[in-house]
Amino acid sequence: MTAERAAERAAERPVIELAGTAPSVADLVALANGAAVTLSPETLATLAASRAVVDDAIATGAPVYGLNRRLGAGRDAAIDPSELADFQRRTIANHRGGIGEALSEREVRAVVAARLIGFTRGGSGVRPELAQAYAALLDAGVHPVIPSRGSVGAADLTHLAEVAAVVTGDGRAIGASGAVVSGSVALAAAGLEPIALAPHEGLAVLSSNAYSIGVGALAVTDARHLAEAADRSVALSLEAIGAAGPAGNLSAYSAVVADARGGTGQQASSAAIRAALDGSALERPGREVTVQDPLAFRTAPQLHGALREAIARTTAELETELAARTDNPLVDIATGRMVSGGNFQALPLALAFESLRLVLAHVASAAERRAAAHSVALAPARAAGYTRVPGLLLYSAAAAVAELRQLAGPVTLGITTLSGVEDHASLAPVALQLLQRSLDLTGEVVAIEALHATDLLRTSGAVPTGVGTAPLFAELDALTASGIPANELVPAARVALASRA
Repeated sequence: MTAERAAERAAERPVIELAGTAPSVADLVALANGAAVTLSPETLATLAASRAVVDDAIATGAPVYGLNRRLGAGRDAAIDPSELADFQRRTIANHRGGIGEALSEREVRAVVAARLIGFTRGGSGVRPELAQAYAALLDAGVHPVIPSRGSVGAADLTHLAEVAAVVTGDGRAIGASGAVVSGSVALAAAGLEPIALAPHEGLAVLSSNAYSIGVGALAVTDARHLAEAADRSVALSLEAIGAAGPAGNLSAYSAVVADARGGTGQQASSAAIRAALDGSALERPGREVTVQDPLAFRTAPQLHGALREAIARTTAELETELAARTDNPLVDIATGRMVSGGNFQALPLALAFESLRLVLAHVASAAERRAAAHSVALAPARAAGYTRVPGLLLYSAAAAVAELRQLAGPVTLGITTLSGVEDHASLAPVALQLLQRSLDLTGEVVAIEALHATDLLRTSGAVPTGVGTAPLFAELDALTASGIPANELVPAARVALASRA
């Protein structure tokens, strides 16, 4: 790609500059969503200084893992200098062991962006031109085909090998037509040239948990939107039970209750539910109401608060990783050394994924119970043929909760890998993939709750007046009136809930 065309593309979309300050999860998500990327002069200087440490190690001949010594069990075997170029190619080829469905283009961009961010932290020892080649992939929209499974979380080796293969003119990528083409064809179509890896770069491009970080950033963003949607669904449920009888007591959502416990997540959830119900009939003075609703309703702020706090913890772990130098060997500019270590052990991040799955199971379980309460209240209308939501849609919610309970179990205490060297791994990518499934299932259950609440409101002859619940009801009521089947209705309801995120 010419410099002129690159400038034109950058002008057409947001630009994320990678400079001295560590990027945020939001920056990474922006890159995954199509933002352009630039490397600041400061970053290019850091890359050059990091590479100079590698060049010094080559010159001195000091033994360094993956530079002049082999990998894995062969870590103490020397590499003949004449083999160095071929060693880089073999390293990439040997790590292309991923299988399964390919990542989406958005996920691929997240992976490439996360690895590029890692380069810029100064611990990788790659040349500035290699980092710029990764930036060019993002800006040109060249998306390597990356199989989803293969990494065990001791660096996402199989995922990153596919990116490196394309950068070097091998591998496979999605062409402009949407078809799979060779890496060399994809690069040529984008006006890019393949790059040959220098000594150490064959390992450096792989030495990162870029899949877990990149796709994890997308997942935690989805989780944040889901938490907001879940609060809106609860608000609609309160409107529904209040319209159907003397229920919907708002005391459990008051600032007094939230502040008495003090959890930031609960406070945020309570405030969001109260905001959605502002102007609702539930606020009418003197309204006949039960002294307290069932726990699935009354403790929603605590449950959703736990979700919000788990999201905050996961975001913090992701941003720790984005700021870190996790390469092995670690290039340390300050001391001019290459140091073997284990910063690629991403257990804190993996455990955050595990915790988030467990919280989602609790949130979905309560949402299913609220949907079940609505279904019971709808029984007379259903018997008379007045309902629009299929009665057995509740079964789909129950099945989803059963699966979520299984998904909530720990996966990180899994198998070891190779012999006596790579003998422990975090399994963060597996924890992440189970999290993605949990997010999808929880989103379905929350949507099913909102659909049941909508049907109960309609059959009760009530129209919500809350500032947030009124427009949500109108949109969901139109969906239920459209007659689309449940398999289309639930995804559409998820969109309606998310549109106010």
